[in-house]
Amino acid sequence: MLACCLFLLERTVIKLAVRFRKYFPQCKLIPCSGRPGKSYCPGDRPKRSNGEYKDCGVWCIEFFDDSKAWQSLTFKDVRNKTEAEKRLAMFIGDRERGQLNLPKRKIVPTLAEYAKVYLGFYRTAKENTRLAKERSVNTLVNYLGDYTLSKITPFVIKKFRIDRKERDGVKDGSINDDVVTLSHLFTTAIKSGILDKNPCKDIKRLKVSQVRDRVLTAGEIALLFDKLQGKDRLMVLTGILTGMRLNEVLSLKWADVDFTKALITFTQSKTGKLVAIPLSSYLADAFGEYKASHTGDYLFEGRKITHAIINQYSRNFSTLFKSLGIDNFTFHNLRHTFASMQSDTGADIVTTKELLGHSDITMTMRYSHKQLDVKRNAIERITDHILGMGKDKFSPLVAQKGTA
Repeated sequence: MLACCLFLLERTVIKLAVRFRKYFPQCKLIPCSGRPGKSYCPGDRPKRSNGEYKDCGVWCIEFFDDSKAWQSLTFKDVRNKTEAEKRLAMFIGDRERGQLNLPKRKIVPTLAEYAKVYLGFYRTAKENTRLAKERSVNTLVNYLGDYTLSKITPFVIKKFRIDRKERDGVKDGSINDDVVTLSHLFTTAIKSGILDKNPCKDIKRLKVSQVRDRVLTAGEIALLFDKLQGKDRLMVLTGILTGMRLNEVLSLKWADVDFTKALITFTQSKTGKLVAIPLSSYLADAFGEYKASHTGDYLFEGRKITHAIINQYSRNFSTLFKSLGIDNFTFHNLRHTFASMQSDTGADIVTTKELLGHSDITMTMRYSHKQLDVKRNAIERITDHILGMGKDKFSPLVAQKGTA
């Protein structure tokens, strides 16, 4: 009988055993029974409904399948070693009767492997979008590339955020962007049937404090008009008088400028919308003078507008502004100045939205000073109402003398 059993074991490549498996890779070198500790257990380990921590591990059945690949099976109804051993005995019995139907192993790639597939979806995307995805994905691969997708837990993602901030010194907004990219990568993997869950769903975004956009002062605008000449002057005028982005200005053709109707018509780089912006008489005259000596198809740049060319122009303008004493200012800030001046001159918010090409009016509202005036008037009305209710009780401007 013993010889027969040994013969059967030699004939099969499937070996079964039970083992307590720890949830977190960083815990594998720490001997423990699965009970939560105080000094080394991750803070996001699972909890019971009463708030107590669960054992940070699970009893599982492990085996080599027919292809000699190591597999590990867990079951919701197996809660301890005794139950795991009972389930193991059932597996052994099924195997000896030839009724062991093992689940097919789902092959889960590492982040580095799947990143190539994910970036393939953006091969034909706009250059800015493609490069932004590549930068973010390369960062993720640098930190998490060796993890299989199924092993990237909320704990791992939180650790990535901490390392990204401490090691690279990046801002919270950039870290949020990386996690958004990671979340979208998981979503595509789920749609492909590789995964069942997106761990980023349990990650709250880092709070990012808003800062006021840098806009030109009246003195700085006068300085630019006085000092700039030629191509640089006209590009700055175009940016500040139309709100166009740098890549949109660089892409302008003379065919986009209708002197008869006094319009500039172009496709917005971010939204793909066709936008028509009226030309002021001042800018139309400036274009007319410039055209006399620039008769090519393009106004400012005849090469194909790539990300590298845009960055080069952006750096050059930042250096130019700084040389004039205008610090912390970029070409894109001309668009912010244009938007801010719309509010200053009384333009309604819908018109400003259309001129800027915003898809959502909430984006435009950040430039609207009229909203602040509405709030100020509301505060004044509330104050007058409250003071009116208590006018017989106190005077708001006269303190009670003699009181400490």
